[in-house]
Amino acid sequence: MKEYIEERNFETAKSFLDALAPWSKNIKIDNYIFRGHSDKNYLLAPTSIREESIESIWKYSRAYIDIAGSTKDNDFSLAYVEYQLIRDFYRGADVRGLQVPASDRLRKRLHQRVDFSTMSQWVDGDKWLPDDMLEVAALAQHYGIPTRLLDWTYDPFIAAFFASKPSTREPVDLCVWGLNAATIATLDTVATDFPLKLVTPHYSGNPNLAAQSGLFTHWAHSVPSLKTLTTGEIKSLPPVDRRPLDVVLREYLPTFLDGEEPHIFIKWTLPASEVLELASLLRDFGYGAGRLFPGYEGIAMELKERPLFPKKKSSSQMD
Repeated sequence: MKEYIEERNFETAKSFLDALAPWSKNIKIDNYIFRGHSDKNYLLAPTSIREESIESIWKYSRAYIDIAGSTKDNDFSLAYVEYQLIRDFYRGADVRGLQVPASDRLRKRLHQRVDFSTMSQWVDGDKWLPDDMLEVAALAQHYGIPTRLLDWTYDPFIAAFFASKPSTREPVDLCVWGLNAATIATLDTVATDFPLKLVTPHYSGNPNLAAQSGLFTHWAHSVPSLKTLTTGEIKSLPPVDRRPLDVVLREYLPTFLDGEEPHIFIKWTLPASEVLELASLLRDFGYGAGRLFPGYEGIAMELKERPLFPKKKSSSQMD
């Protein structure tokens, strides 16, 4: 019987990389997308729905109003804040002449500094995020704006790079997640209105995303309208579902599958003692900051990392 999440613990950085390599017989690499966590206990949860983001996302967006009679921790309020924040990113990039994706929804009132109208016209049953905002959200997410999207990469070594990226803090056990994108594509074909979407933005104009072979997952869900909320049809506002992707997907699958759950995730871990060795091996293999952050930023990052890596002896020094 296939496991929903295949969990494996590796003892060495070399065995970990061997398992992730294209020549590995452990998994069919082409079927998966990957994500690296510097702490194996981190959840597969997008930034905007994490507990630590409840207050900060409102401060980032300067949303100006709270929804009357509500707390900030409900579906409509968070969607409202996310809309304003993504719109501000889009508007700021556009007025500075930067390339932005097409979105009629975001452009409609772009002459206004703040747009209260769009979310007030939200219709019950509409999915958040809407399709015409996904590529803009992906661009914003890649540059650090909290959204409902979750970053992934087609390249498992890039996921391992981000999991093992050295810092001054004490390392902990890391992990690389793999999502079986081939299975997700099949489920999307079988199920009507399958909620998990893969979002691959245009790489043109985004050199970092291109270098990192990046893409995103989005768990679409219905958000009630402001009209429904204000007329009292809903007695208590639905709270934000802050559960991670692996949990919500597992709960959803039995609604249309009979029998055995399909194999969806891998979660492979490496002990803290091997984190620096993994980072060093990846750089020896060409997976360093200079490659994944093209331009001056990546070169500067590589120089700043130097103190974290012990200097290797040359062959003449070893003789």
